[in-house]
Amino acid sequence: MSIQAPKAGDIILSESIFLTSYISEQGSNEPFRMDISELVQEIQLFEGINYSTMAGAMVLVDASGVLDRLPLTGNELLEFTAHTPGFTPDDTKYPRGYDFTMQSGFPMFVYKVRNIAEPSPGVKTYILEFCSKEKIKDSQRKICRAFESPIHESVIKVLRKYLKSNKDLFYEKTNPVVKYVIPKKSPIDTIRFLGTEAISDKFKSAGFFFWETSDGFHFKSLESMISNSSGVAKEPVAEYSNSPKIEAGKMYREKRGNSIIKGSMEKVFEFKILNRYDTLTNIEDGVYASRIVTYDPFTKQHKEIDFSYPHEFTETNHMGQLSKDKTTETNSLMPIYNYEDDKLLSDFPEGKYMFVSSAIGMHDKKNEKTGEITAIDTAAVENTLQKSMSQLGAFNSFAIEIVVPGNTAVTAGSVIDFETLTQTSPKETRIDPYMSGRYLVSEVRHLIQRPKTTPDHVMTLICIKDSVAKPYMKNDKELLNTEKRKDGLDVDQFTIDKGGILVWHKTF
Repeated sequence: MSIQAPKAGDIILSESIFLTSYISEQGSNEPFRMDISELVQEIQLFEGINYSTMAGAMVLVDASGVLDRLPLTGNELLEFTAHTPGFTPDDTKYPRGYDFTMQSGFPMFVYKVRNIAEPSPGVKTYILEFCSKEKIKDSQRKICRAFESPIHESVIKVLRKYLKSNKDLFYEKTNPVVKYVIPKKSPIDTIRFLGTEAISDKFKSAGFFFWETSDGFHFKSLESMISNSSGVAKEPVAEYSNSPKIEAGKMYREKRGNSIIKGSMEKVFEFKILNRYDTLTNIEDGVYASRIVTYDPFTKQHKEIDFSYPHEFTETNHMGQLSKDKTTETNSLMPIYNYEDDKLLSDFPEGKYMFVSSAIGMHDKKNEKTGEITAIDTAAVENTLQKSMSQLGAFNSFAIEIVVPGNTAVTAGSVIDFETLTQTSPKETRIDPYMSGRYLVSEVRHLIQRPKTTPDHVMTLICIKDSVAKPYMKNDKELLNTEKRKDGLDVDQFTIDKGGILVWHKTF
């Protein structure tokens, strides 16, 4: 299949956009269904790993009183489709686009009508806010029951039984069997709580996310998002560059043909750094180190567990891992030196000190005939809390925002490759080794505008990462800069004396 597209930023929007009322038209037994495509000026779609369901907004301009026939109450169904040319539901190489139709079974629910205005006589403007059906169901239900199973199985039960969803669920298996009692939580809050307690069966990671994309729902850990089925670094679904010299459409060449998307799908219109290090916050959040004190009220025992970022870092996959295998050295997102002799930031676990109650083994079951014990864990926080806090904090400490041509193949939870330049001299630039690299897409905001007959599509991506491809300076107490100048001489170097004073040394 050849990928055909006139230019970057094109979007194929359904010819009809239907709004269905909860009431019937006079003389009919069917709900009143109206094509509002001519009224639509703008569509916004949102998805993110921190958002449980998809949502959006639609701007309508009515100059002929069309909507006066349909009283807007915030109880309507909204139907439309949208996908990037070349990325169709039948294309197995790329994720499908958005299909919010009755035929698919997944229309959107209008829950709010706002900013109703009349800018000129006879002209009315509206903004319809809509969301997935599961968000409506979530607001109507509370769960009060016990779950005794691997957490991913409990999530499946909540999704099917309480959210009444038949959408696909892409999940990562968890281990072990756990028992929880949910005290009147909404279904989504229940899944979020279970996600904080989940331990991956495949990866040495903890802390799961639950979110929705055009494919369906996902329940996965951060490490699973950035790894493929073989457990190694996932290939990016798109490449972006804010360099003025980029090859048009290079990520979208069809291997079986020569067709490419005309225009630059990789072009970055806007680039913003949202976060780049916050050492104090990272210390307080337990990114570098933490200490947890657990107390078992049944055995009357307590224990202390220290967490060390450098040790755990080597045990998991990271965004800085560029090769398809695990042989590539991955470098920490931040230098973790400390201004004390022979100490690193990871050597101070009391920076994040926690007291928790733990009752592991309280619900273990013993077979009276065989004597075999089935482990039923409860709130094994010592196995999850510190690791998940550190991993999440590391990802949140480095975030960028880019505005790029719309592409429905890029979803929340996707991996992309981003390239930006840095000025090394008045006449020379090079690829920034720290800002560039692989990123995890944590949020996607689509903007589809219809100023003409052909809609334009751009999207804003919030991207995060927890490591860099090029190492920082060596983590030792001397903090020596050993880089060479072009003339072969060392640049200025410094050490820190015992009194904590910075002492500079000239090497040329």
